[in-house]
Amino acid sequence: MKKRIGLVLALALLALLLGESTAAGDGALWGLELCGRLLVPTLLPLFAASGLLNRLGLGDVLAARLARPFGRLFGVSGAGASAFLLGLCGGYPLGAATAASLYRDGRIDREEAEQLLSFCDNTGPAFAVAAIGRGALQSTGAGLFLYGVQVLSAVLTGLLLRRRERGGTAALPGTALPFPQALAEAVSAAVTAMLGVCGWVIFFSALLFAVNAHGALGSLAGWLGATLGLELHFAKAAVWSLLELSGTVGLLSALPLSPATLALAAFALSWGGLCVHLQSLAVCGELSGSRRLGGKLLHGLLAAALSYIMSTFFFLLMPPG
Repeated sequence: MKKRIGLVLALALLALLLGESTAAGDGALWGLELCGRLLVPTLLPLFAASGLLNRLGLGDVLAARLARPFGRLFGVSGAGASAFLLGLCGGYPLGAATAASLYRDGRIDREEAEQLLSFCDNTGPAFAVAAIGRGALQSTGAGLFLYGVQVLSAVLTGLLLRRRERGGTAALPGTALPFPQALAEAVSAAVTAMLGVCGWVIFFSALLFAVNAHGALGSLAGWLGATLGLELHFAKAAVWSLLELSGTVGLLSALPLSPATLALAAFALSWGGLCVHLQSLAVCGELSGSRRLGGKLLHGLLAAALSYIMSTFFFLLMPPG
């Protein structure tokens, strides 16, 4: 039955892309232009730098030191703490991939792995600061602010979804590599990750442009704007944030820096979008994705609320203009 449903969905997708090939092509070009203009220049060097730090053992050192407080706070093991830290350093979908890998290796149980998925898979500093802060909002400070809000809301999500009993207690062994090997692997992994990110961005842009060929997403944004009293472009960015994170960056770049814009950007960063969820679920194997979806929605809502409340202090320190 599941195979038949999958086949029907695949055929419907093919029919949509063929039937709206012009719109799909325009979407693919838009996604490609977004990757070349914004994502690759800002993210690739920082992906490589964060990967280099991880391969030199920074994650292992931090995880060993934070295993006890993480166990008390979230009810996870030292290995689980490393998934959270690596997710915050490397970005989507490194946190999910680390949790799944720990489960497959028998380092944590299924319950802990699925709990980790709800709050350990997050946007890294590269995307928050470079792509959204400096790239879309023209403010490095805004990127740092949004990254800090994401970290705080991820911690709160982990606390709210804490398991009563601590998971496995195994700690990750030291995995530091020699610098030349670490650098080579970090750059190669960054290129591979960047290709994956750009591939998903281009595919989803093509799909969403095809869906929107007759104004479906625009009508939804118009209805949302009219219902909630939102400016149309802001409503479009809000609708897009539910679906695809990188495309949201392009729409945020046309919005003024304001408390509402920061709140929307915080939600987009912490929720991730449907495209990111599919990337993360693809590396999770047999682990259930339902807790991840619920956790990320909670994370996004907390981040939006905290960003809006704390934006007063941000604009006191960094007034717009």
